[in-house]
Amino acid sequence: MKDIVYEQHWHDDPKFPIIFHYDTLHRYNEKFTMHYHENIEILYFVKGNGVATCGANHVEVGPGDLLVVNSNELHFLYTTSTELDYYCLIADKSFCESFQVDVEDMMLQNLIQDRELVGSMERIIIEMGERQKHYKSAVQGLVIVLLTQFYRNYSLNQRAVSDTTWNHKMDTVKKAIVYIKNNFTKTLTIDELCHHAGFSKYYMCRTFKEITGQTVVGYINFLRCDYARHLLSSGKYNVKESAEKCGIPNLSYFTKTYKKYMGHLPSQANQEVH
Repeated sequence: MKDIVYEQHWHDDPKFPIIFHYDTLHRYNEKFTMHYHENIEILYFVKGNGVATCGANHVEVGPGDLLVVNSNELHFLYTTSTELDYYCLIADKSFCESFQVDVEDMMLQNLIQDRELVGSMERIIIEMGERQKHYKSAVQGLVIVLLTQFYRNYSLNQRAVSDTTWNHKMDTVKKAIVYIKNNFTKTLTIDELCHHAGFSKYYMCRTFKEITGQTVVGYINFLRCDYARHLLSSGKYNVKESAEKCGIPNLSYFTKTYKKYMGHLPSQANQEVH
């Protein structure tokens, strides 16, 4: 359970610095998985609906939408339908910079609804699916063309890079998340978290909500319930034991909280369909 907020990307083929895959996000399973990375990420949604948080920007996403996650932008995604299906494309920072696309210094609009750019993304999908001769070269060229159009038409100001206040807020939340993920199964209070991070309760709570869209308590409770779900699904622990191990020993409060975040009673964990 010792998650790392920073996500490191690895490439099987160093000569092909593109990560591409198809994902399905299931309701209640992966909500609030906040992280960040230096590479630019593009999601293309094909089925279902969801909500994406990128920095302080919260947007609704659905079929046909493109979502751009900027370099070092704290983000997470969850589905508001039974499932949310999308393609994920991650372009390596160094690869982009070799074509004069500096992903760290340039900020893009997160939600993009543009038929021409969707067409470019779909051509990448076809190349990756058919894998004809020289498809890797074709994909890299298409990615650069796609990014060029993004930066020509959907660039924002450089606030997230140049604004010291904004960077300070991001660092505050990242530090809080690391501490929470390492200690959520223990007795953890907001006062303790603030003392560790070195910020006042008012500043911490306000900043955490601003950046993530969630309260500190809500995030802690989600992590606890998600951990309990894994314990219950393993079949090794009953409801009472799982409640104690996840950090919510009060059984009545645990049951109420679990249903709020997981969508069903803890006694139904083994019935959950993935």
